[in-house]
Amino acid sequence: TAITLSSEEITASTIIIVVIFIILIVIVNLVAIIGLLRGKQTRFVLLSGLLKMYKDQNVDGYYDPTVLSNYNVRYALFMIAVGFIGLIAIAVPIVILVTA
Repeated sequence: TAITLSSEEITASTIIIVVIFIILIVIVNLVAIIGLLRGKQTRFVLLSGLLKMYKDQNVDGYYDPTVLSNYNVRYALFMIAVGFIGLIAIAVPIVILVTA
């Protein structure tokens, strides 16, 4: 069944609920993006230290340094996905309210 609202059903409480959900969606997405950024920084620090240790022990040939750039792409793609999901989650209730 589709979610529909008639003009009479849109009340102040409906708008307040939509606004609260939008605020929660923004907060959850910000927390997710901040978590991804911190994870990216931590991974970079750990892998950089590991690469330095490998170089110091003359075994740096066993680890491909391009893995660092692969992780950066991975985190960027995750952040894009989180952002788009957040935008869609915000747009849907707004569209429902506007078209009601």
